[in-house]
Amino acid sequence: MTQAPASRMSPSRVRLLQLLADAGAPAGDDRLPCLSERLGRLFGLGDTMNLEAALGFRGRPGGLGGTATLERLCQELARIRRTLTAKIQQYGDDTDRSAPAFAPLQEAYLARQRELAAASRQFRSKVRSALAEQGPALAKLGELDAVFDHTLAAFTSQGFANIPRVLEQRFQALQTSATEAPATNAGGWFHQYCEEAQGLLLAELDVRLEPALGLLEAFHNEVSNTP
Repeated sequence: MTQAPASRMSPSRVRLLQLLADAGAPAGDDRLPCLSERLGRLFGLGDTMNLEAALGFRGRPGGLGGTATLERLCQELARIRRTLTAKIQQYGDDTDRSAPAFAPLQEAYLARQRELAAASRQFRSKVRSALAEQGPALAKLGELDAVFDHTLAAFTSQGFANIPRVLEQRFQALQTSATEAPATNAGGWFHQYCEEAQGLLLAELDVRLEPALGLLEAFHNEVSNTP
C-alpha cells in the first residue's frame, strides 16, 4: 500500500515565520481577526457563488487504479521537491563574493520564487484532476480546493512578495556588521546571508506544497478505506 505523505502544514508555516523573524521581519499583529473573519474579507460575491457551486458538486462514480495513480503522484512530488531543492541550494553560487551586490541576488531570488510558484501550482492542479476521477467525495474536495486556490492566490502572492524586502534589509545589516570575516571567507557574512535566503526558499517550498499534500493525504485515506 502506498504510504501517506507526511503532513507538513503547521511545521512548515511555523518554520517560515520563525526564519522571517530571525531575519528581522516585524512581528505579526496579534489583534488580527479570527480565521473565519479573515476568509470572509477575501471572499467576494463571485467567490461565494463559486464556493456554493463546489459544495453542491456531484462527481462521477470512482474509477479503478486509485492506488497506482496515488503512487505516481507521490513519486512526482518527490521529484519536484528534489529538483527545486537542488536549484535553491545553488542560490548565490554565481555571485562575485569579493563585491556582492543585492540587486542581482534579488533577481535570482525572485526567479526561484517564480519557479516554486509555477511548479506547486501545476502539481496542485494535476492532483485535483486526479481526484476528479476518484469518485464524488474526492471530486468535490478538488472543486473546493480550486475555489480556495483561485480566491487566495492574490493574497498568497502578496505575502510571499514581502520576503525579498526582508532579505534586502538582512543583506544590508550583515554587510554593515561584517568587521572581522570578509565576504570571501567560507564562514563570512555573505555565506550566512545565502544560507538564510536558501532556508527561506526551502520553507516557502514546503508551504506552497501544503495544499497538494493535503489533497494527497485525502486521496490516500480514500484508497485505504476502499475495499
